[in-house]
Amino acid sequence: MSNNKREDKQKRQSSPIWSKLLPSIIQVRVPVPFSLKWINSYILLEQQGTFTVIDPGLRTPEAEAVWANVMSELKLEWSSCTAIVVTHQHPDHYGLSGYVQQLSGAPVYMTRDAKAYTEKLWGAGSEQFERDMKQLLHTHGTPDDITEAILLNLREFQARVEPQPDVTYVEAGEALLAGDRHWQLIHTEGHAYGGIMLYDANEKLLLCGDQVLPRITPHVGVVAGEDRPVLQQFLNHLQQIAELEVSLVLPGHREPFTRYRERIESILQHHERRLAELYSYIAENGAVDAFVCCEWMFGSHLRDQPHNMRFALTEVIAHLQYLQQQGKLLEQPDAAGKLIYSVR
Repeated sequence: MSNNKREDKQKRQSSPIWSKLLPSIIQVRVPVPFSLKWINSYILLEQQGTFTVIDPGLRTPEAEAVWANVMSELKLEWSSCTAIVVTHQHPDHYGLSGYVQQLSGAPVYMTRDAKAYTEKLWGAGSEQFERDMKQLLHTHGTPDDITEAILLNLREFQARVEPQPDVTYVEAGEALLAGDRHWQLIHTEGHAYGGIMLYDANEKLLLCGDQVLPRITPHVGVVAGEDRPVLQQFLNHLQQIAELEVSLVLPGHREPFTRYRERIESILQHHERRLAELYSYIAENGAVDAFVCCEWMFGSHLRDQPHNMRFALTEVIAHLQYLQQQGKLLEQPDAAGKLIYSVR
């Protein structure tokens, strides 16, 4: 093959916004307006000319434009989309699902628990969730101005998940035919309640949403109004899914990767280090609240980044609660009701 023909073939199989990973799997880089830059959506092509979309992305004009370009470049029509699968309910994965459903008429598949969570954030439960979030932030020492900025940032996501889809429920443990492959639906814990991964045991492929990511660690943070040991759940789950035989991981962020078990071990070690660092800091500095710990760990510059501050603070709280649950820290309210952590 000549160099020109080889270059033409490469151009047909990749662009700045999409890549053909396998003959029947396209990775689409859908932009998001925060530090992750993009989310990976996947198109699973089928022999009869139809296709399935996994995690279409957050609804923004930029994301809609990317999808229009991808469909044009790949010569696909939305009428050939037969299914939309949402691995979990976070808006960067769920937000465009209703929009794509309107264009295609395809069913949107997600779990009942994940869909219930969307009602909590952007449906009937949203006012209560905002009150719970405000209380959580106050309890852990967040200044009022930062709390208000975080609540405003949360409200801005409402428009980015509209229209919300009509959902067909699936559950972990079921099998799903998509992209001419039989996928096993595997539950996830810690990152998002009610999430699923898609596992093809024949080809050892794993569509894992955000449960295992390359180079960055998945966010594991407490959820306002809920009382779950999220970090313990996440660590336990990683150890369980490490038993899967996986040759290629298709993650929700960054690039597809191999060395699946090695990456899980790195994530487990990251959290061990983070827990040790927090414990040492509290041992050296006496009684502190979660907001103080957050600024020590991530820096005061996050005061101007409410989205990142919310992620950082809820993750620090999850780590502090884990240490408290392990009997290493005391968690006690002060006179104003703010929770203070100290070494037991």
